[in-house]
Amino acid sequence: MIKLKKGQEPQVLKDNSSTWTKELLAAIAANDKDEIKRKTKRYNHPEVKSALKQETKEKCAYCEAKVTAVAHGDIEHVTPKSIDRSLTFLWENLTFACQICNQKKSAKEDILDPYSDQPDDHLFFAGAFVKGRTPEGTRTVLELDLNRAPLLESRNREIERYAGEVEKVFLVQDVELKRLLFDSLIAELESGEPEHIAACRVVLETYGKQLAA
Repeated sequence: MIKLKKGQEPQVLKDNSSTWTKELLAAIAANDKDEIKRKTKRYNHPEVKSALKQETKEKCAYCEAKVTAVAHGDIEHVTPKSIDRSLTFLWENLTFACQICNQKKSAKEDILDPYSDQPDDHLFFAGAFVKGRTPEGTRTVLELDLNRAPLLESRNREIERYAGEVEKVFLVQDVELKRLLFDSLIAELESGEPEHIAACRVVLETYGKQLAA
């Protein structure tokens, strides 16, 4: 998990979120289950999903896996909508997640929020394994099963890829060129595009200390 920044709210939410919320709450007050279901689904608008995919670089906000390579992905409510229906259409409460993280999170609270929390304060990586350094971090790892086998495999692939690139950098004799090449790897991670940035950042930090020595 990495720190995420909220993107621009899509126009469809700007125009409709207030009205949609009022109508949903009215349906809930009337205990009209069909209307509740129909009106709740409005958040799953193509314009909203597109904006969230752009915001997260088409990766799961929780496990950092590239969702759209294998699935459509889900719109996820940071605070579960079943807990606070008034947040169903709030832009700041929406993100993009893989189906597995979405299902495992479900209506659970006290899961790290990649927008308001600093994940590095709560999580650390031992190779491909993510561990909690706080109770909140540990709870998030366990509840979302962030060390499930497919994630460990894909993290290992990315870690090995960056370790291989760093190894090539260390073979370069020119000190200035070596630094430029290393900085380009850091810039690639900072772009937010690669998978499993949090794990791969540890690799670069370790080798970076050697480079500076």
